[in-house]
Amino acid sequence: MKNDNWPYRYGPPPDELPENDHGWPGSWLLLGFLLIAPLIYFGPQFASVETWIVDLYHAADRWMAPIRELVWG
Repeated sequence: MKNDNWPYRYGPPPDELPENDHGWPGSWLLLGFLLIAPLIYFGPQFASVETWIVDLYHAADRWMAPIRELVWG
């Protein structure tokens, strides 16, 4: 009769084991910090780089405008 009762066969659930602890809240917070902190710290430099890239795009667009008008005009 004692063997038919599942708590005696399997025992109590194991305590929280280190290999089962994925630490997801800490991992997500660290990932968020690693992604957001550089954006905050280097924000003005990123804005200047973005402006530079947009200026290059507009320059290339101005260079290609006559060719685009010739082909699709």
